[in-house]
Amino acid sequence: MRLIGTLDSPYVRHVAVSLAMMDLPVALEPLSVFRDLDAFAAINPVVKAPTLVLDDGIQRIDPRFPGLSGARR
Repeated sequence: MRLIGTLDSPYVRHVAVSLAMMDLPVALEPLSVFRDLDAFAAINPVVKAPTLVLDDGIQRIDPRFPGLSGARR
C-alpha cells in the first residue's frame, strides 16, 4: 500500500496515523501537489492529497477513506 502526499497536510497525517494504529504497512511517498505536480498527476490525475494506492492498484482519494475512521488496535 502507498500513501501519496506530504506530512505537512493534516489529512495525510490523519491517514498515516490511522494506518499505523491498525498495523497496516504503508510506504509514504512524500509528493507535494504544488512542488511535484507532474509526478503527483502521473499517479492521480485529480491531484488530491492524500491518495492511498492499495496493493491491487485501486486508489482512494477521500481523506475519510472508508474503514479508517475510528481505527482502533
